[in-house]
Amino acid sequence: MGFWRGALESLPEEHGLNLDRPRPARASHQGGQVELDLGADLFERIAVLARSEGCTPFMVVHAALVAALTRLGAGSDLAIGTPVAGRGERSLQDLVGFFVNTLVLRTSSAGDPSFRELLGRVRTADLDAFAHQEAPFDLVLEAVNPTRSLSRHPLFQICLGLEVGAVPELRLPGVRTAEVSGLVNGAAKFDLEFLLRSDDSRRLHGAILFASELFDEDSVRRMASVLGQVLAQVLDDPALPLSSLEVLSGSERELLTGPWAGTVAEAGDASLVERFEEQVALRPEKTALLDGDREVSYAELNAMANRWAHHLRAHGLGRGDMAGVLLERGVEFAAALIAVVKAGAGYTLLDPDFPDERLRSAAADAGISHLVTAPALAGRVDGPWQTHTEAPGELLSRNPGNLGLPLGPDDPACLMFTSGSTGRPKAILSSHRNLVSTVSGQSYGHFGPDEVFLQCSPVSWDAFSLEFWGALLHGGATVLQPGQRPEPVLIGELSRKHGVTMLQLSASLFNFLVDEHPEAFDSVTVAFTGGEAASPAHVHKLQQLKPGIRVVNGYGPAESMGFTTTHTVEPGGEPHAVIPVGAPLVNKAAYVLDAHLNLCAPGVTGELYLAGEGLAHGYLGRSDLTATRFVPNPFASDADRLYRTGDLAHFDRHGQLHYDGRADDQIKIRGFRVEPGETEAALLTHPAVTQAVVTVHHEQLAAYVVTSRQTDSDEIRRHVADRLPDHLVPTHVIVLERLPLTPNGKVDKRALPTPGPLVSTGRAPRTPLEETLLALFARTLDTTADLTIDDDFFHHGGHSLLGARLTNHIAGALDIRLTIRDVFQHPTPARLAEHIESLKAAPAKKARPALRRRSRTEPATKTEPVA
Repeated sequence: MGFWRGALESLPEEHGLNLDRPRPARASHQGGQVELDLGADLFERIAVLARSEGCTPFMVVHAALVAALTRLGAGSDLAIGTPVAGRGERSLQDLVGFFVNTLVLRTSSAGDPSFRELLGRVRTADLDAFAHQEAPFDLVLEAVNPTRSLSRHPLFQICLGLEVGAVPELRLPGVRTAEVSGLVNGAAKFDLEFLLRSDDSRRLHGAILFASELFDEDSVRRMASVLGQVLAQVLDDPALPLSSLEVLSGSERELLTGPWAGTVAEAGDASLVERFEEQVALRPEKTALLDGDREVSYAELNAMANRWAHHLRAHGLGRGDMAGVLLERGVEFAAALIAVVKAGAGYTLLDPDFPDERLRSAAADAGISHLVTAPALAGRVDGPWQTHTEAPGELLSRNPGNLGLPLGPDDPACLMFTSGSTGRPKAILSSHRNLVSTVSGQSYGHFGPDEVFLQCSPVSWDAFSLEFWGALLHGGATVLQPGQRPEPVLIGELSRKHGVTMLQLSASLFNFLVDEHPEAFDSVTVAFTGGEAASPAHVHKLQQLKPGIRVVNGYGPAESMGFTTTHTVEPGGEPHAVIPVGAPLVNKAAYVLDAHLNLCAPGVTGELYLAGEGLAHGYLGRSDLTATRFVPNPFASDADRLYRTGDLAHFDRHGQLHYDGRADDQIKIRGFRVEPGETEAALLTHPAVTQAVVTVHHEQLAAYVVTSRQTDSDEIRRHVADRLPDHLVPTHVIVLERLPLTPNGKVDKRALPTPGPLVSTGRAPRTPLEETLLALFARTLDTTADLTIDDDFFHHGGHSLLGARLTNHIAGALDIRLTIRDVFQHPTPARLAEHIESLKAAPAKKARPALRRRSRTEPATKTEPVA
C-alpha cells in the first residue's frame, strides 16, 4: 500500500481528452464498440522491438497507446488500467489463491521523449506495478483516496488489455459454443477500453469499448486509426520523438490549413478615411450619429471632423503621429476621433472614468503629441503634448472640406491598452487595414445603411470599433450611449427609441439584459455575446422570447481587432450543451497548435494562434514582447505572422472552434482581460507592501500581501484604486505574515486562505432613506454580512452589473432613476442617500418626453453644425 500511495500521489483526476458531450453528473455506463484491425504482421514486429528493448509486447503496445493519447490531448501524466490474473505469494497465496485484479499503470510522457525513451519509462512503471499486483484495487483505492464522483471511474478511465495466443476451444456435449468479444450487454465500465488480441496468425486486432454518452463512434474510430499510425511509425523508427509522430490524415491537414483555418477574399486597401468619406458622398443627409436629442447627418459630422482635422494639422499633427482623445462620449467625441485619422495620425481613446495616474501613464506610453479634450478634463492629463480644447470660434473658421491626405492601409489608426503581466499595460498598435477588414466584406453581422448600431462598450475596448466604425463605414447610424460604462436601463431605452438593430454585449451583460431588460432586444436583428463563455440557457431564452433574432457568439483579442471568429447559434427546442466560438472571419485565420507548433488534430486542445488582416502591428515600444507574441507563420508566406493568444481551444469534427481556457495566468472577469501581475505591481507601489500575489475568488480579485508595518486593508485597496481601472482593483485584500511557498520556492496558491466576509465597522442608518438603501445594498450583494451605511458597495463584491441591478431596485423602491456612474461616485448608502436628496432638492428639470420608437423612414430632427 505504501508503494501505491507513492506511485499514485497527485494523480490527475481524469484524462484530458476532449469529450463529444459534457460528462454527466452520473455515468449511465451505456456503451458502444468499434472494431479495429491493425495489420497481419504488426504483432510480429512488436515482438521483435520488445525483445530488442528488453520488455514485453504489452509494454510496447502500452507505450504506443500513451504516445497516441498524448498527441490526442489526453495529457502527459496518464493512468491506464489493465486487468491481471494475479497469483498471490507467501501468506497471501493461502488467503486468496488465484484472483483477477486491476492495476493502475501511470506513465509520464512529458518532455517530448523519443519513443524508445518512453518505452523505457513504461517498462519501469509497469514492472513496478506488476511487482505489487497482489494489492486488490479496492484497497488501493482506499489508500490513495482520490476525489470520488459518480460521473467517472476512480484513478483511471482508460483501460488496456492484450491477449496473446489462440483462444482455447470450449467443448461441451450437446452444446454449441462461440467466442464473444467486446460488449455483451451494451454497457461500458470505462470511458475507453482497448481490448486487443494477437492469435496464431500474429494479427493484432480487437475492439474499443467506449462510453457512448461521452464519445461519438467517429471519434473513437479516429483514435483507433491514430493508434495504428503511431505503431507503424515507432516500429520503423523507435528514436522518433513524440512531437514528430504524424497523427493527421492528409484530408485533415488540408482542412486545418484550408477552409477551417479561414477564407480569403479581395478586400481592397481603402483606409478608414476613404471608406467614411465614400458614405458621406453617397448619403450626406443620412443620420450618422444620435446623441440624446441630437441627430447629426453624415455631411454635418464630416464637416465637424474636417474643421478639427485642419485645426490639428495647423498645429503640427501629421502622418504617423499619435493623438489622445479624452472626451465624454458624444458628438464632439466622435468628430474629434474621426478628425485625428483624417489628419493622418492614430488615436488612443482615454476613458474619463479611469484614474488620473492611469490616464497620464497611458498618454505617455502612447507617445501622444496632441491631446484633444474638454476644458473640464484638460487638467487631468498634463504633459509635454499640445492640448486642444473646444474653441468654437476658432474651429468654425476652419475649412470644412476634406483634407485629401494620402493614407495607406498599414498606417497606424489606433492604439489600445490592455492589461500587462509585467505590471505595465500593453499598448496594441493597429492599422487602418485591421479596423476596415473586421467590419467589411463580412457575413457575421448586418452592415448597411438601414442598420442602427448602439455604441455602449467602453471606449478603451476593441469592441468600440465594431459599434462605431461598423455603422459609419456602411452608411448606418450609431447611437451614442451617455457615460463610459454600459447602462442596462439606457440600453433598453435607447434601443427601443431608435430602433437599434445591432447589439454587441459582453456575455455577462447579455445575460443580465435577457433576464432584466429583454425589451432591449425588441428591434434587434443581430445580438452578439462575447468576451466570456456564452450561456446556452440565456441564448435559448432570448431566442424563445424574440423568435427570428440572430444570436452570434464571438471571440477575438484586441491584438486581432475585435471579433476574429464567430458562431451563429441555431435556435432549438432545448439549450445547446455548449456554444462554440465558431469559424474565422473572412481574411482572418485561426490555427490550433501544440507546444511544438504542430497542428492539433480535430478534438485536440492546443494553443490558439491567429493570423490575417486583423493582426496588429504589435506592442508599441515593446519589441521584445512583440517578438514573443507575434511569430512567423509556417503555414503562409514569409511575410505573414501568427499571434500567440495564450488561449486554449480545439476544433470539433465540424470545423467549429471551442474555447477551452487559458494557458497562462491571465483571466477574464465580466469581459475584462485581467493580468494578475498588473494588480500585483500596483500593490507593490504601496510603501508598506513588500510581497503581493493576486488570485481569483468567485469572479472577484483577491490580493494577499505581506507588509513591513501594520497597514489597513482598505488603505491598500484605495491606493490601488487611485492607480488602476475598477476591474483591476481587488475586492479582497488579505494581509498575511508570510506567503505560503511550495518546496521549490514558488507561492503555493492552493495554501492561501479563502477570503472571509468583510467586517463592517460603520454607522447604523439614521433616516428611512438610508435604511431603505442599506436593505437594497444587502439584497443586491446577496450577503449575510451586517452592512452599515459606510460600507462601500464595491468593497463587498459589487461591480458594474450588480450596480445596474442596484439602480433597478432603487427605481422600484424609491421611484428615482440613477445610473451606474452614480453608484461608482457614491458607493456607500450614506453617500448615495445624500446624492438622492440633492437630486430631489435640485430645481425641477423639464420632463423627459415619453419614449417611442421612430421608424427608419421617419425624418430625423437635425441639428446645426457645431464645433
